[in-house]
Order: sequence, then structure tokens, then C-alpha cells
Amino acid sequence: MTVILESVLPFLAMIVVLIVIHEMGHYFTAKIFGVKVLEAGIGYPPKAWSFHWRGTEYSLNWIPLGGFVRMLGEEDPSDPESLAAKPRWVRLIVLASGAAMNVFLAIALFALAVSIPREVDESRARIADVVPGGPAAEAGLQEGDVIFEVDGHDVQNISELSYRIRLNLGETVDFRVLRGGGENAEYITLPVYSRWSTDPYIDENGNEQAQGPTGITISPAYGSIETLTPEEQEEARLAILESYGLEPTDELPEGEVVPTTFIRPYSGTQWTPPWEAVPYGWERSYESVILAYKEIRSQFAGGVSGGGGGFQVTGPVGIAQLTGEVVDQAGWQSLIEFAALISMNLAILNILPLPMLDGGRIVFVLLEYIRGGRRVPPEKEAIVHLVGLAAMLTFAVVITYFDVVRIFSGDGIIR
Repeated sequence: MTVILESVLPFLAMIVVLIVIHEMGHYFTAKIFGVKVLEAGIGYPPKAWSFHWRGTEYSLNWIPLGGFVRMLGEEDPSDPESLAAKPRWVRLIVLASGAAMNVFLAIALFALAVSIPREVDESRARIADVVPGGPAAEAGLQEGDVIFEVDGHDVQNISELSYRIRLNLGETVDFRVLRGGGENAEYITLPVYSRWSTDPYIDENGNEQAQGPTGITISPAYGSIETLTPEEQEEARLAILESYGLEPTDELPEGEVVPTTFIRPYSGTQWTPPWEAVPYGWERSYESVILAYKEIRSQFAGGVSGGGGGFQVTGPVGIAQLTGEVVDQAGWQSLIEFAALISMNLAILNILPLPMLDGGRIVFVLLEYIRGGRRVPPEKEAIVHLVGLAAMLTFAVVITYFDVVRIFSGDGIIR
């Protein structure tokens, strides 16, 4: 029951809203420009219920994984009300409107997420260790420094610090840190390079350790010190063994100690007024595109060890699992920002020049411009999209297989 309430239902609700909003873009622009819409449906067939109104069938279908808009003649221009019969600029608007709606929705959701009062971790991030020879060490960062800003952006906690570092992979950014305490405390700014890829390093005890893009390990800077229960200490011991690939019955590696206390981060209630939330929503939407590019390029460069999981390809099953993990770790309110991120991913995916997707259809319209108005024969375009659909379905089956294997093996997506 918990899986249904925290994973399946939130995922279905989110994916239906995101895809229906996407299809509404196609629907309304098609209606505006006189393209005949044959059917607009929520969910996918088999059909559960439908009605006709003004020449369009509106349906409710049994498979609750989104929705669709079926227009007349998407490749065949023989009917004057078909999409293919309309001027090229009209077809471009209709085809691109779905992705545009997902972008606008992402901006709105990112803005909404920070407009609602919420508890925010304000513990900052303290440098617990600096890897010798790494970018942080070369820049002059030291153990004990508390990080306040990265690239001119305030970082209130470890999560925000990790986000800013990964957003700037391959670049040198300024770290503003507080060094020392009391009368000797001072703010200093140091330029630190964020690497595309790293290899594990050997610590002072001879153990192999992962390192992030900048070569630092971090911990909460401010918070209340609390004692771990025996059960929590056992969980910490097992986590240490797992990180070394050891069995629960093994001894801890030399130099490793089971912690007996932990820092509970300070937090505070925050909210952003609308006139600031909307620009924030636009900025986060843009950054999500940059972050996706950086994560993909990082994986091709070899990945960054200790980077918190990095980029993973996943399908509907994996997204449902991730939805449950987000709810479990960050609460229901975090789903708003998660939905915004998925909406931006849908926009990017749909606009890619791949057969069967909106971007693939846009390519054929652009080819008309290049060919001086001569269009690719409808039957050939249909074959390309059919092959693309077959490839996408095959890819989806493979990804779903690995998603299911991961779930049954007990692994999560958020690390």
C-alpha cells in the first residue's frame, strides 16, 4: 500500500498532468489554425468512454500514462484541413507548441515550489577534508572552511553546494568561504576548478576513497549534535562495509570508525514572493538544461566518483521509483520541483530531431525550406516515423528491464 501511495499514484498523477499539458499545446494551436483534430484523449487505448463535440472525439482511456491529440493528415496533405496541408510556419508552431507548454509549465512549477512556505536546511557546508593535489587544494581551500557562495550564488546546505558544483563542471568558479572563528574569522574568495572526471584516491590510511569534482569532502557546518541510537549505529556500520564492497559479517577496514553522534542541521521556514519566484523559475528551468548537458558529458568523460549518483537513463518504471524516493526523503512538497524537472526533460526530449517525436517531424518541415518547398513524400516520412517508433519501443523495453532488475535487487536511484 505504501508503494502505491508514495510511488505509483503520485507518478501517474504527475505524468498525466505533464503530458496532457503538452498535448494541450498541440490541441489549441491546431484549433486556432484550422487543423482538424480527430481525437483528444486522456490516457491511452483501450477506450473507456468518449463523446463527440464539434467534429472532435474526446476520450478517456484505460492506460493512465498521459494523453494524446490525433490530428488529420500529419504527413498527408491531401485534405485542406490536415496538418500537412497547412503552411510550413503553421506546422512548425503546432509541432513545437507541446514542448513550449512543458517549458512554461516547468517555469510555473519551479516558481510555485519556492512560493510555498517550506522548511529549508540552513546548516551550510563545512569542508571536512581536502584531497591532496585536487582543485580545492590547489586553490587554497582548507579543512574547516565554511562555504557560503559558489559562482555568486548563496549555498545554504550541502545539497545546494553539490548542485552548484555539478552545474559548473568543466569551469572555474569562485568559492566564498568563512575561515577561522571569533576575531580571526574572515571571508575569502578562491577560484576552484570543477573537473569533468576523477579517479579514486588513496587516503592517509591507505584506503581507496572516492572524490568529487573539486576534491573535497563536506559535512554540515551548523546544527545540534545528537547521539545515534544502537540501530542507527548498526546502519552506519553496514553502510561503511557496503561502501568497501564487504559483507555485513566482515570487520571494518583499518581507519574506519562507526560514528556515535551526528549533526542535525539547522533549518528555517522560507518562501519567495511571486515577483522573485517567476525569475527564479526561469533560471532553474534554464539551469536544468545546462545540468543535463553537463551530466551527460561528464559520463562520456568517465564520470565523477563520489558525485552522488550522476546521470542515469531511466524509463517510466524508474521514474515511478524515483518519485517514491523523492517523497520518502524530501516530502510531498518536493514533488512540485521534481515535476518541474520532469516537465523540462519532456520538453527537451520531444524537441530532439528523432523520428516519431515532435522534433523529428519538425526536421521534415525544415527540409522543405532547404529543398525550396519540395516536401518529402508522405509515405516515406511515414516509414521513417514507423521505424523510429519501433526503435523507441525497443529502447523502452530494454530500459524498463533494467529498471525492474534494479528494483528487485533493492537498489535506489537517489544515492
